[in-house]
Amino acid sequence: MFAARNPPQEAPCDTCTDERKLVELLPENEQASKIFLMCYNQCETRWNGEQDIEIDLNHVALWKAIEKFPGGVKDEWGTFQKVNRAWHFSQQKKREREG
Repeated sequence: MFAARNPPQEAPCDTCTDERKLVELLPENEQASKIFLMCYNQCETRWNGEQDIEIDLNHVALWKAIEKFPGGVKDEWGTFQKVNRAWHFSQQKKREREG
């Protein structure tokens, strides 16, 4: 990732060279990422007989975070979609890791 930048840069540490752990945050996704971090643990769960299973992000909590975001959010619907997709993607990766 660092080598692909213009101009190319060197990674600041060994952890940063593991491409599987890094995300290049685009400026247009900054608000969505902050909102994701505020509410990713606010999720709907269902009991499957053994444990609670996370099934969806709580949309009420997500919309409230978007409404109350300091400075406002220009594209509320687009931000909602980005955060919701990011949550479902992270859940899919979590399930793959857990087997």
